[in-house]
Amino acid sequence: FATAGATFQASSNPAMRIGLTLFAAAAATATMGINGWFPVEATVNPADAIQIRFTLKPADAGALPKALQEVSDPTSGKYRQYLTNDQVAAVVAPAAGAVEAVKSWVTAQLPGATVALSTHGDNVLVEAQAQAVSAHFGELQVFEHVETGKRVVRRADQGRAKTAVPAELEQYVGAVFGVSELFPVPRRSAMGNYTSDPGDTVSPPVIFKQYGMGDDAVGGRTATSQGVAAFEQAEFRPSDVAAFEQAFDLPAIKFGVVGPNDGGYFGEAGLDTQYIVASGRKVPSWFLSQDAFDMSSFCELVLKMEKPPSVVSISWGSGESNYNQDHMQTATTCFQKMGAQGITVLAASGDQGTGKQGLFTCGKFDPTWPASCPYVTAVGGTYVSGGTENGWNGSGGGFSAIFKRESYQEKIVDAYTTAAKLPDSKYFDQTGRATPDVSALATNFQVYSGGVATGTLTGTSAATPTFAGMISVINDMLVAKGKPTVGFINPTLYAAAGADKSFLGFDVTTGNNKAGGCPAGFDAAEGWDPVTGLGTPTFEKLKAIFGVAEDAVVV
Repeated sequence: FATAGATFQASSNPAMRIGLTLFAAAAATATMGINGWFPVEATVNPADAIQIRFTLKPADAGALPKALQEVSDPTSGKYRQYLTNDQVAAVVAPAAGAVEAVKSWVTAQLPGATVALSTHGDNVLVEAQAQAVSAHFGELQVFEHVETGKRVVRRADQGRAKTAVPAELEQYVGAVFGVSELFPVPRRSAMGNYTSDPGDTVSPPVIFKQYGMGDDAVGGRTATSQGVAAFEQAEFRPSDVAAFEQAFDLPAIKFGVVGPNDGGYFGEAGLDTQYIVASGRKVPSWFLSQDAFDMSSFCELVLKMEKPPSVVSISWGSGESNYNQDHMQTATTCFQKMGAQGITVLAASGDQGTGKQGLFTCGKFDPTWPASCPYVTAVGGTYVSGGTENGWNGSGGGFSAIFKRESYQEKIVDAYTTAAKLPDSKYFDQTGRATPDVSALATNFQVYSGGVATGTLTGTSAATPTFAGMISVINDMLVAKGKPTVGFINPTLYAAAGADKSFLGFDVTTGNNKAGGCPAGFDAAEGWDPVTGLGTPTFEKLKAIFGVAEDAVVV
């Protein structure tokens, strides 16, 4: 999980500011900073290009949630009957005249701007000159990140606050992005020395043994693929993946690359690429990269692909309190579109236990986004010692302060909240979306860098590609039988949970995820819990849950 440890490289990119005088609000921002960003004295070139996105309100706000529920609920008559691009576009279509209204406004107010539509026509993408943007949205300011040295241009008096929708467009536009947001820059994982974290050292053979992945637990029969997300100058070396594969006798996989792969931060990307091809052996794989840790634009990047991967693993995250709700809601809508098209999204639940709001105090717990989105599968962490798994104390988990709990979780999660001794309710909202959903091994993962084993990495960023690769192999087995992929898996997982607490594989009942500085965390327990979710998998039980008939698979 890209939050803990290490030093950043500073960016040398120049940036500039319109005007020389800071408003009072910007001066306040300079004192406090926003997600590590501080205003600097620099001048913006009035002709610089600013990317703006107008998110359009759907004509029928309930159509997309309904469509996703129908294809994801195992009791539905439309289970796994996924939507095409055209069908998704119809479901999220804005009201008549919405696109024309935005285009007219842009033409009149942002002269010289270019306009395009997103894949499904629910976002209007605009590139305009800084001078025009400043005239209509407020003075622009250069912000620099205190640890990375990276610079961006944003509105001086807003920071991460909401950008006001132009009054003429309020009927059609739900939010405007690209002017105010200062996204968190997740801290980078530091390479360990093989002894710093609990549990045995983990390598592919350990995973195969622990989760029952024999020689037949491989993909590659079909074109269904998997992908890992990357942000903030993350870079992987194909030569490191090849050395890792050779060292552990894994099938050779060449990654396709969408986005940049030249940022120089090798830790997280190396971990993700190496372990998704370990548990997801032979499955065609993608490295899906962009600079900003912006889930909404990342999701749209994936959906622009001619054939997106059927599994996307996201090892990155930051506390919900670091984002405005407009951004999280818009990204959530995009994750719903992914699920409606049969794409499984898995996200690391975090490495700070419950998380917390406050530097030196624990005002409230702070669950990790995007794992807290109800339409992704949040993956927590365990460690293994002598073959026994225990809940890792860093495993992110708890209850969202933004998203309410979906019906698929109610019965299983209520059983925990009724029986467990919970922390004081002032720290969390017990009615929120509960995380994690599942877990996997997370500590002391052996990683190759420079062609050799250089140390270990720990975090739910290790657990996530590990679980994701297993789902990818399940998908390949299903598609080889002429069946659809598993898609949004949470409703199926929770429906399968019942009297057998080990229905998934292992019901991990030890551990507590108290965050440093907080008075308490959540305890692991039988069944679902906020440390390890529903537990960790075995491959045979995953096959049973998702409908892979043993005698129907040809390897």
